[in-house]
Amino acid sequence: MITIRNYIANKIVNNRGFILFALLLFSIRWSFADHYRVPSGSMLPTIQIGDHLFVNKMAYDFKFPFTDFVLKKTNRPKRGEIIVFKYPKDPSINYVKRLIGLPGDTIEVFNGFIKVNGKLTLINPHKKSKLAYQEKLGERVFQVQRDPLMFRKHHLKFIVPKGKYFFMGDNRDNSSDSRVWGFVPREYLKGKVTNVTVSIVLDGITPKVDLFRFGKRLI
Repeated sequence: MITIRNYIANKIVNNRGFILFALLLFSIRWSFADHYRVPSGSMLPTIQIGDHLFVNKMAYDFKFPFTDFVLKKTNRPKRGEIIVFKYPKDPSINYVKRLIGLPGDTIEVFNGFIKVNGKLTLINPHKKSKLAYQEKLGERVFQVQRDPLMFRKHHLKFIVPKGKYFFMGDNRDNSSDSRVWGFVPREYLKGKVTNVTVSIVLDGITPKVDLFRFGKRLI
């Protein structure tokens, strides 16, 4: 008589190659790389709704597989990098934003424009639109989008605490970010976004695929 335990044991033995392969893939995804689908437009124009992002999970930490235990810190996050992190108000949710402020930085936000340690990040308006301009953080130059219907007329000042980071969306007037929910702890950073793997919008019966964004490197 075949017991349930024997049946399961035989299945494991007969499929051990596949099981080991699946565990290896899952381990790689957990420890080294992952993908993240963007459901909102808070990072427009850099990241489009429906983009699937490649996330380098070893950019800042090397973690023991299947855990959040950090074996070694690999690099320090840099201003201007696009990062996936746990939402501080609910760590079960992942967010993707641009890193604006490092620990110890003084961040001023006035009418959507930014000063980091007293230096304006704006470098020049975009030639094609008065509602877009370029910013520079570190070595990264990127485009920021504005929305005249949602202009945030405020002047805010933040000092980033030790061990925490300040994030904002490139869609400057339509982004829930550190201006609203505060700073992100270092241990909540999950990885650096480097590329778009594929861009698919499920709108109606037929999915819309943007082939021009396949493999696009993000700044």
